Amino acid sequence: MPTTTSSTTPAPGTPPDSPAVSTHAGRFRPELHGLRGLAIGLVVLYHVFFDRVSGGVDVFLFLSSFLLVGTFTRRIDRGLPMRPAAYWARTFKRLLPPTAVVALGTLGAVYLLLGQERWMPAITDAIGSLLHVENWVLIQRGVDYYAAEETGASPFQHFWSLSIQGQVFLLWPLLIAAAVLIARVLRRSPRAAMAIVFLAVLIPSFVWSVHSTAAQQEIAYFDTFTRLWEFAAGSLLGLALPWWERRAEHRLRARGRRRRTERPALWRVLLGWVGIAGLVSCGLLLDVQGAFPGWVAAWPLAAAALVLVAGTTGHRLGVDTLLATGPGKLLGDISYGLYLVHWPILAIYLAVTETDRAGVGAGALIILASLVLAWLLTRLVDTPIRRWSWANARARRSGLVVLCCLALAIAPAVGAREHLLGVQREAAARAVADNPGARVLDPDFQQHPDADPSAAPLPTAATIGKDWFTGTEPCTGDLVPRSGNVERMTERCAIRPGAEDGPVLVSIGNSRIEQFTGALAPIAEREGWTVITLWEGGCTFAPDAQVSPVCDEFSADTMAYLRQIEPDAVVLHSTFLTPDLEEGLVPGIDRTLPAITALGTEVIALRDQPRLTVEPVPCVEEKGADDPSCASPLPEDLTKERPDAELLARDREHVVPLEVNDLICPEETCSPVIGNVRVSLDDDHITRTYAESMQDAVDARLREAGFRW
Repeated sequence: MPTTTSSTTPAPGTPPDSPAVSTHAGRFRPELHGLRGLAIGLVVLYHVFFDRVSGGVDVFLFLSSFLLVGTFTRRIDRGLPMRPAAYWARTFKRLLPPTAVVALGTLGAVYLLLGQERWMPAITDAIGSLLHVENWVLIQRGVDYYAAEETGASPFQHFWSLSIQGQVFLLWPLLIAAAVLIARVLRRSPRAAMAIVFLAVLIPSFVWSVHSTAAQQEIAYFDTFTRLWEFAAGSLLGLALPWWERRAEHRLRARGRRRRTERPALWRVLLGWVGIAGLVSCGLLLDVQGAFPGWVAAWPLAAAALVLVAGTTGHRLGVDTLLATGPGKLLGDISYGLYLVHWPILAIYLAVTETDRAGVGAGALIILASLVLAWLLTRLVDTPIRRWSWANARARRSGLVVLCCLALAIAPAVGAREHLLGVQREAAARAVADNPGARVLDPDFQQHPDADPSAAPLPTAATIGKDWFTGTEPCTGDLVPRSGNVERMTERCAIRPGAEDGPVLVSIGNSRIEQFTGALAPIAEREGWTVITLWEGGCTFAPDAQVSPVCDEFSADTMAYLRQIEPDAVVLHSTFLTPDLEEGLVPGIDRTLPAITALGTEVIALRDQPRLTVEPVPCVEEKGADDPSCASPLPEDLTKERPDAELLARDREHVVPLEVNDLICPEETCSPVIGNVRVSLDDDHITRTYAESMQDAVDARLREAGFRW
């Protein structure tokens, strides 16, 4: 994380015009420089050896705002204008070059060492990191049930904190400038106005952080708004500590004593060690990853504050003496680079070795490699650009460096993404000839005369993670949900429109029936039907059963919606295959079917699809589609008679049974590729592309069972 290194060589992110890691008076603070090095050291150690979070990142956020405020208070004292644009140009001129180098290097490593299914997420993350919005990318991926299936930990995941920091570096100068302007208009103290502004940020952000952490911790952890209070706390300390130190100096002068001859107060020595002990123990005693950033995040912030309040004691037993040693200074010097490089090395190593944690030997090598690369990054990229006199002479020149870095780094990432999408589009254009999919299972199938036997299967490995079926438009007009949790139902409700005032088919259930709907949608479109999708990840449609709070709400709201619109047909699962591969009835299905058919709605009762025992995509990438070890057997329960057969037979006029497992696993073998189309995107879901290839067989089976479009 960026702060500063010395009175002559400020590190990336050090506020412009800042002579050192210092207070208002410009005094160099070796304890702050060393504290940053210690914090990043803890981050690395906890990541590599303990698979835990240390709280060191929170210290970085805290220290960065402490220094930022010092930059602007010095400008206030000198009577200089705030000039936020100049601050942004010079700050991001320091931040972006190392980020760009690491982002491009990480993309190269992902391309060379990881499977194609990791390429597109990595490109998205690289762009998000360069634009300082990676925390929001991770939030979207975390709450997206489907994106979460794509990959393991991103090699760019650590950029979440740098993204939040970059966002604050954009926001804080505006807040400070506004506070100073208001103070001058009202003829009040600028520092008092700034303190009020930071308190106005701290209090609501802290309240939101506590609430959001309790309600949705996986989102709160990366949320900018749950972290603003940490920056506000650092800013308030940045205002208060110099004031307190000046008062202490005045008291000493009043007593006729000079600071340089003062004997260090033992309470300051003790205070510094209490702070260090608190920081080191935080990650060991607290579940930082699972409990932050709620109120417990005050622990590492308070620890860092104690070290800063203790200050430079000069005592041989003082914390500042330890932190100012050669190793401590070196770690502080390369801390930004070390934070940037350590996580990609670790994440890619774990992905390549398919392990959850590095062993002692491997972990030591990862840390050694990180230290070497961080030193090289600091020496060859960071320091030269920070000391580049031409760029430092004018703010607009710094801004030009920022734009060039963005262009040079983002252009290859965007180009790579467009290339991968172009390969997919070209293959899709020839899909009729080269990728028949389930159509090859038809006894009358004939190979297209222009088929390319060397064509790659669809979807491509690089784009398979996005091969989900979705509605194309939000529900509008009479199809907008009007009861239950309307906001949540409106988010769920999407349509593929058909003919105006034409028949309506509603697809209800979990992500597994979502993917199957890819087989129904082309038929519905051809026949003029509108398809409405109502899905909740992990939930079957069971309105009269108690499954879970989320699923129960989904089922109740969906039933109310069906009563509202009275659709012509509904497709749902009537059986459920558990993760243990045991098939049973969907809870309450014996009551659900009559409740729906009473509306005059026809029901397509789909038997659940298989779950695989082998992850198909990585297996095919490693061993090839023809390797028998990449195929899974059809679960035994799915080879038997449907458990809902008797139930469905009671109302053959309104309930149409449908089974497609022989299309997914012909001859009771679930092959990863059929008809040059990838059947499954993971062990639970078929691909949208393969589902679409099943449309002719599904249409024939529905018509044979009595369903009429």
